[in-house]
Amino acid sequence: MKKLLILISLLFYGLSLHAEDIVLKTLKEEANRNLEVLMKEKNPAYFIAYRVTDLEALTFSATFGNFSGEREPSHTRYLQAQTRVGNYDSDNSHELKNGEFSTGSRPEMISFEDDATTLADELWRKTDASYKDAVRRFEQIKAKAAVNTASEDKSPDFSRQKADYYYEKPIHLKDLKINVKKWEGILTRLSGQMNGNKDIINGSLRFSGNIQRRWFYNTEGSSYSENNISFSLYINMTATADDGMQLPLYKSYYAARPEDLPSEAEIQKEINRMSQLLSELKKAPLADPYSGPCILSAEAAGVFFHEFFGHRVEGARMRLDDDAQTFKKKIGEKVLSENISVTFDPTIRDFKGQFLNGCYTMDDEGVRGQRVEVVKDGILKAFLMSRTPLEGFPESNGHGRAAYYSDPVTRQSNMFIKSNQPLSNDSLILRLKEELRKSEKEYGYLFCSVSGGFTMNNRFLPNAFNVTPLVVYRIYSDNHPNELVRGVNMVGTPLSVFSQILECGNDYQAFNGFCGAESGPIPVSCIAPAILVRQVETQKKIKSSALPPILERP
Repeated sequence: MKKLLILISLLFYGLSLHAEDIVLKTLKEEANRNLEVLMKEKNPAYFIAYRVTDLEALTFSATFGNFSGEREPSHTRYLQAQTRVGNYDSDNSHELKNGEFSTGSRPEMISFEDDATTLADELWRKTDASYKDAVRRFEQIKAKAAVNTASEDKSPDFSRQKADYYYEKPIHLKDLKINVKKWEGILTRLSGQMNGNKDIINGSLRFSGNIQRRWFYNTEGSSYSENNISFSLYINMTATADDGMQLPLYKSYYAARPEDLPSEAEIQKEINRMSQLLSELKKAPLADPYSGPCILSAEAAGVFFHEFFGHRVEGARMRLDDDAQTFKKKIGEKVLSENISVTFDPTIRDFKGQFLNGCYTMDDEGVRGQRVEVVKDGILKAFLMSRTPLEGFPESNGHGRAAYYSDPVTRQSNMFIKSNQPLSNDSLILRLKEELRKSEKEYGYLFCSVSGGFTMNNRFLPNAFNVTPLVVYRIYSDNHPNELVRGVNMVGTPLSVFSQILECGNDYQAFNGFCGAESGPIPVSCIAPAILVRQVETQKKIKSSALPPILERP
């Protein structure tokens, strides 16, 4: 009996929290009221969704010992409204044959005071604009249907989902008691130590703390209030080689709480390592174009898989007729080595104690984030899905995501790459040397860290990719010592390189960052091992024609 009373009291407490949330309550009331009216229009609306994002940010930095930035958090709040006209099968989100998926209007900055009357007024204006935009677009779609070919994918335009609910109590930056003075001192002291290396022409540290409180309601009944909390520390150093080539190095740390960021001693150790490496890079020889075996470190492999595999399994892209649709017809087929599996899981919040940036409970379409096994033992099993259906995949698996100012589309979350036959790092090097001897190559490359990359995935351009490494070593097939080189870009085509992956390491590492695709920058993570690839191509990196500084930095 006592347990039953406790359960009832907890349920009542949860409902009370919901009832007391003025923002969520107002979103619900206004969405239902506005839909009731708009359903009676000549072009009736059938769905409304509201997103309110409250942003608190504290960011400051120090460059060569000079502090800059605000010591108090900034605070903004944005409203995004999405109105759908038509029905689930055919609505205003349908492709206009120009690669555009847009179902909402631009976000509006609103008051961050929790006042129901003010918010209702803002919702009224925003909904009116969103509805008119939806009608205009729906009329365009119907007009063009008579003169354009039908879409290749015959799926409905919007998926039907069961209503879901999630609630978290609000958290503010002030609640976390950030010791600004402490971090100001750390950044100032450690960035000042960069003055000791005259090879560094730009050297800075940046601290950032962010809380996004997201409210959501749609007229199907789904709602949530969720906090996304992230703290980061970013180290940046740049040198210039004698031939004018820019040589940047970066290091970033992410955590759910400021006390989980590295200590001053750990940061100093990393700065010293980067400083020494930068001076070595400045003197390193330029690499020549190359084709042959290589190893991508865990960090480089994570970026590689995110950019050139992950984006090709995002379902909404494959609805576009001009998308390359690399894997759309390959469900049940082998797309990677039989030793490799790829899973996305936004429900996992840390890996071996390290915070994962791509975690969340609810996506930006009101669907609970789910674990998705995309590749199992090399066989393609599934795609990441938002509420934009795809043939064979009628429902979302909680990967509809967006920045506060964009409409959600299918995006990645936490990506896990795993091998069922991993090798140690030493064994991976031995296998590389074995492949070099087989192909009669004097050396191969070890890509240690990269700054990012890009790929084309439409039908008008070659589906090639380009990765920009920061730290690269030549690994010789004999006992010649490893050699640091610079000026390398890795290029190729995804399908070709994926088929050339031979082995994976056993040292899994987590890497956090932000992906800036079509719905804006969103936090993502990748947990990956190093990989051995039989055949990659490199080309020379672009460099500036400007001479390096003549005067020594003061």
